[in-house]
Amino acid sequence: MGYNVLITAPKIAQEGIDMLKARGANYILIKDYPTEDELVDLVVKNKIDAIILSVGQISARVIDAATNLRVISKHGIGVDNADVAHATAKGIPVVNGRNSNSQSVAEHALGMIIAQFKDFRRLDRVTRGETWEKTSFRGIELAGKHVGVIGFGGNGRRFARLLKAFGVKVSVYDPYLKDAVFAEEGVIRVASVEDFISDVDVVSIHAPRTSESYHMFDAALIGKMKPTAYLNNPARGGIIDEDALYEALRDNKIAGAALDVFETEPPAKDHPLFSLENIMVSPHIAGITNEAMTRMATMAVENVYSVLDETPLDPECSINPETLPKGCRVD
Repeated sequence: MGYNVLITAPKIAQEGIDMLKARGANYILIKDYPTEDELVDLVVKNKIDAIILSVGQISARVIDAATNLRVISKHGIGVDNADVAHATAKGIPVVNGRNSNSQSVAEHALGMIIAQFKDFRRLDRVTRGETWEKTSFRGIELAGKHVGVIGFGGNGRRFARLLKAFGVKVSVYDPYLKDAVFAEEGVIRVASVEDFISDVDVVSIHAPRTSESYHMFDAALIGKMKPTAYLNNPARGGIIDEDALYEALRDNKIAGAALDVFETEPPAKDHPLFSLENIMVSPHIAGITNEAMTRMATMAVENVYSVLDETPLDPECSINPETLPKGCRVD
């Protein structure tokens, strides 16, 4: 059936577009970050049945305007840019591509640590310059270090597996999982972040942004970290209080940080953190690899049709399973 599909994923892989074409969908592909007014206009004029969401905010106003809307399918994993509560209240399923980019994020997170421990940014800069700085530099080995992981979903688990190959001690905070999950992965479960915050060499965040996690890393918590420790966030902006992080880095209270995400994206060009040398940044691309883009696109489209056609759907892809049509449930 020719469903009307709005895609707010400007770089969606061709495989996803081909799937929509093959099924006769009428799709609209947004090329840039859409405003709320633009989204409202699009869903009304085009009688949108499904939204494949990457960039932009699917707010309550957009959901209310989309009177034909039957599903919001995330191109990726995190659904913080959709008003899930409002969608749920209106009986609209919100689904995601479970683990579609987990390996890519895990590898990016590991790369953050190695780049910091070896100071690749400075080495590249000075080697290109006039200084052959071979005798004054000393890197850090990852082996034997202690890494604290916040969140143990698909991203966190894959990250922990990579760390263990380096002989790293891994402690994890995630209050929502059963003990068996941690035992199976061979990591140490902690009851609170405070249980490892003063001991770890690196903290890596792999949790969604929620009311609980928002500004979890404030001045007080960052202040409990070792001065030689690093704070990395390849997950979601807003979990770290960026003002507090700036002050900690500026005053060398921690050794460094690496951010792939920011509270406001894109961040201002004159963001205070950009003035510091002990931070490494990337533009929210931890989950963007050729392989992950293909998985995210195809899973997003498959999930749309599972809901619209009421065919079996992996229940773990559903953020609000109570809204799924009966045919979508796989028990």
